[in-house]
Amino acid sequence: MDNAAFHKRSDIQAIIEEHGHEIVWLPPYSPDLNPIEKMWAWIKQIRKEWRMDCIDTLCFYLLWIGLGFR
Repeated sequence: MDNAAFHKRSDIQAIIEEHGHEIVWLPPYSPDLNPIEKMWAWIKQIRKEWRMDCIDTLCFYLLWIGLGFR
């Protein structure tokens, strides 16, 4: 379960355990453990370098590069 505050309420935890479930908490968030964060960082860098103000245009160019048209 994620670490949302309402999940940690004792009454919520009691209901979950009463129904025979065990609570397993997720570890704290770490961008190093989430590979998509590296992709977003790269996309943001490209957007800044190319001075793209429209995400649609940026996506078009990224697709164009990905398909090998340069």
